[in-house]
Amino acid sequence: MNRKIRVLVVDDDPVFQELVPEQLAVFDFEAAVAATGPDALDTLRRTDYDVVLLDVNLPGLSGLDALREIKQLEDAPEVIMLTGDNSLSTGIEAMRRGAYDYLIKPAPLDEMEAIIRKADEKRRLVRRNAGLRAAVERRSEERTPEFIHRSRTIKSLVAQAEAAARHDSTVLITGESGTGKDVLTRLIHARSARRDAPLITVNCGALPEALFESEFFGHEKGAFTGANALKRGLIEAADGSTLFLDEVGDMPLVTQVKLLRFLEEGCFRRVGSTRDQNADVRVIAATNRALQQDVAQERFRADLFYRLNVVSLHIPPLRERAEDTPELIDHFLGIYRKRFNRPALDLTPEARRRMESYPWPGNVRELRNCLERAAALSPNDLIEAALVLPMLSQAQTATPDARVPQSGGPPQTLQELERQHILRVLGEAGGNRERTAAILGISMRTLYRKLKEYEAQLKTNGLAVG
Repeated sequence: MNRKIRVLVVDDDPVFQELVPEQLAVFDFEAAVAATGPDALDTLRRTDYDVVLLDVNLPGLSGLDALREIKQLEDAPEVIMLTGDNSLSTGIEAMRRGAYDYLIKPAPLDEMEAIIRKADEKRRLVRRNAGLRAAVERRSEERTPEFIHRSRTIKSLVAQAEAAARHDSTVLITGESGTGKDVLTRLIHARSARRDAPLITVNCGALPEALFESEFFGHEKGAFTGANALKRGLIEAADGSTLFLDEVGDMPLVTQVKLLRFLEEGCFRRVGSTRDQNADVRVIAATNRALQQDVAQERFRADLFYRLNVVSLHIPPLRERAEDTPELIDHFLGIYRKRFNRPALDLTPEARRRMESYPWPGNVRELRNCLERAAALSPNDLIEAALVLPMLSQAQTATPDARVPQSGGPPQTLQELERQHILRVLGEAGGNRERTAAILGISMRTLYRKLKEYEAQLKTNGLAVG
């Protein structure tokens, strides 16, 4: 997708102000003008520009002094100085102060175009490198896009994900909480042509509804009370990369409309702006909800669902691919051997048997948390069975949780198993919702929605909710 380079022309000559933007429009540049250094600084604090054409001889604040102020701005644009001085001294001084290059007026139009494009490319490279440096700081196991498996089901799923990675089609990943939707996303990004740019992730269930639009699309200075500076949103941050929308089913309807427009047209507007902007973003969305049911109940837009569901990947729960459990146990043991500096760390045969036979209603996340807790608490390198599933092991025996009704007879649905698990964890957490959400690995918004559905059950069992 082509993006327009935004150029701010700073010159006090009215003829130059009128002529240069017209010339730049020929190359599909988007140009604006400012007559003085202070005007330029004020414009740059309010609006983002890629390149500034800055005249050396300005009234009041000189071009070189304005250059110094511009370079101190956050995410400053590249500056090309304009001078009528044929000597090299002015241009050299400008570059010493941080200018990308300089042009002697009147500059040939093709030369001006070439330098602007190179300056813009440098700015984009600097911004991308800053994102890469931030990505490098993540923990190594979180960076590694490896979907641990032995089962044929996941082998086929990984093959589909790698095929999807070769194209920019939107992907919708479904599956229960804790199955590894974020890991599959990182795998797709790492195999894609966008892998050199950092993956941008947002948990839609964790964002307050009032902040969605500003976080996604950014806002202009003064767009609302408290908007004291221009803010770039997640869409801009993901330009040239991949945006991962986790728990997309929790996105408010009003934001869904604007996300759909961006997916369809590739353009968006910051809050408080009247100008469209373009961004080249590949979107991957994930949810543990049945979005088709939400569409039927008008809680999710049908048109957005179909736009997200171009490539559909479903991750089955761990209980349906039990052959992957031993592989996952060994993988996480390897991580904790390094993290805790205990190269001999392992499980006793009984502890391993318990872990391999447990159905893991919380899926891979629950298995990992259980193993990390056991590794951290074990006084010896050999983790005893007593440290594995100290509470959940009771659920494997015939001892039912008195607070959660147990159903005999025919097999239970996945919804019923999920309900029982959430209510049991809530009870073990003393009714504390925040702690419950943290244990389950879901957002507070998702937990509240689930509990609302279970409200009748909560009342029936007299369970106190903190």
